[in-house]
Amino acid sequence: MNGALASNGSSPSSSQPLQMGNENSVAGDYSSLSQAVLQYQQNVGILSNIIQGIGTKSDGPLLKQQYKVQTDVIREIGAKIESQLAQQEKHMETMTRTDASKGRATHVKLTRDYRWVETKFKNIQLECKQRRNAIEAERLAAVEDTNRKQFEKGIDSNNAKHQMQLQDERVTEEIMREREEEVRKINKGMHQVNEIYKDLANIVSYQQDQVDEVEEHMESANKNAESGLKQIEKASAKSDQACIIS
Repeated sequence: MNGALASNGSSPSSSQPLQMGNENSVAGDYSSLSQAVLQYQQNVGILSNIIQGIGTKSDGPLLKQQYKVQTDVIREIGAKIESQLAQQEKHMETMTRTDASKGRATHVKLTRDYRWVETKFKNIQLECKQRRNAIEAERLAAVEDTNRKQFEKGIDSNNAKHQMQLQDERVTEEIMREREEEVRKINKGMHQVNEIYKDLANIVSYQQDQVDEVEEHMESANKNAESGLKQIEKASAKSDQACIIS
């Protein structure tokens, strides 16, 4: 767990420079982008291991620092990937339809892989917050239990029960508010995933239209070639007849 950060407080993966956009060719750009997505996935895996220490003996300031540094690294890599995907999308708009069609499948796959890991990253963040909330709830419960016992010693039994009921109601209300907030975040995450799949479906549909259009052009060109060949054969036959007459 402590190996997730280097001695200088930074992630070992973050010490490697992110190489993106150094190749002029489309294949080189996508190779660089693929490496970036892989690095993004590796850092998310490190973050997943870090949060396993929450609530254990290793939980403390160092673990919180590791979590913060790793989260910052992941967000930085994610921002670069988003920028590179956008640049590639614009670049394909300037390419011929045939060349753009060749790169579209790779673009769709890398986008899908990145979004999948991005969703995992968001789920890890939510899990971390839930664990922290659970630990804080246990701490508050222990404090309230101590206060309750001290309170009961200084007042009569009926008044103590009333105060305990009020405290229990406040705790219940706080728990309900936290649960409602978590449900809203989960619904928002599911909506984002749904939008991603819709976008991918539109991209695949757009790619199919391009393939159909290329096939139509090829069939038209083939027919034109056959028509031209027949015209050449007719012209050649007429030329042979003229030579025989002369």
